[in-house]
Amino acid sequence: MKKLIFWSALSVLLFAGCKKDEVANCQVEVIKIAGLFSETGGLSNWGLTSEAAIQIAIDRINDDFESQGVLYRFELTSYDTQLDPAKAVLAMNSIAASGCKLVIGPQTSSELLAIKSFADSLGILVVSPTSTSASLAIPNDMVFRFSPGQTILAAAMSQSYINQGKQALIMIARNDAGSTGLQTALASHFTNAGGVVIEAGFFNGSDTDFSTVLAEVKTQILNLSSTYSNAQIGVVTSSFDETTLIFNQAASDPILSTVNWFGGVGFFKNQALMNDPIAAQFAVNTQFYSPGFSLPLSEQNVWEPLLANIYSTTGIQGAAATMCAYDIMSVFGKMVRDYNTVPSNAEAKQSAFQASANSFLGATGLITLDANGDRSNGVFDFWGLQNNNGTYEWVFVGQSE
Repeated sequence: MKKLIFWSALSVLLFAGCKKDEVANCQVEVIKIAGLFSETGGLSNWGLTSEAAIQIAIDRINDDFESQGVLYRFELTSYDTQLDPAKAVLAMNSIAASGCKLVIGPQTSSELLAIKSFADSLGILVVSPTSTSASLAIPNDMVFRFSPGQTILAAAMSQSYINQGKQALIMIARNDAGSTGLQTALASHFTNAGGVVIEAGFFNGSDTDFSTVLAEVKTQILNLSSTYSNAQIGVVTSSFDETTLIFNQAASDPILSTVNWFGGVGFFKNQALMNDPIAAQFAVNTQFYSPGFSLPLSEQNVWEPLLANIYSTTGIQGAAATMCAYDIMSVFGKMVRDYNTVPSNAEAKQSAFQASANSFLGATGLITLDANGDRSNGVFDFWGLQNNNGTYEWVFVGQSE
């Protein structure tokens, strides 16, 4: 034990004594970071911009560590999950085999749910920038999340519909943990406020024919019209890229465009919609909008140049989800600097990350994690589509209270 204490003390002295001009003579340890993102599937715009943001953060941290004589460097390896939970599990097998203990991603709650037991059993710290499902709000596990959860999101969405005078909502959703969870949370908030909610059907992310679910939506609009005006009825679709196909097919039925349509965070400022004139015009006609985590004006001097850099590299506009990934990597750097290691023990790793993240001022603002390791604060922006002489663009339409 005395020898162990001696060598531990010596290592600290050696660490402290390695200045910038001496680093070449000291042994530098590489810390592996794994990224689980969609690079070629749905939401690849968020996936690719998030990977670029992580690499920018790694380059900055590594430069800082080198200049300060810190003997650690980060290295990113990315895995393309295509939002597929099975692919996320396969990636986790490779990550575990590589000895990596720090993961940023995945993007969806379904993927996160699929790898959670794996992460917990192996002590791999997994931090998602975008998962929101309430089913994953569990204390003392290896999963952390940097986007505001479904309770905060659903409350913001519900209040925005109430402010518009909506009294009845027809809901359709992609059949995954995040989308169905959001639907449940939103229904709870809206009905508690005195509204009526009707579930009109679910679909899979691979579906291309939405005629059945759209026929049910039409039926429910006609049924509700006997009690409510069209201005009091709304349709909410909790879905991802397939929303463009849904709109394209809905545009042929005039009944479906007589009420307002709304989306979830999975379709926030979707770029593909602008390139489909039929679907885009349906969104304009129905005054469609969806929520996205808001980047704070107080940190605009941080996130604005970062997003500009990412756009110049990828050709894709980033968003708050992109900056969440950047902040996660920044907190990893802070944790290693604060503790001079990545704790090997799972409990110590949880505690160290929680301590490093709480009250961290990042590109997304001040971060506060609750007892479940989820972000407990946040404001949402609402963006809708506008037709400017045949050119479609996303425009800001409001913000949560």
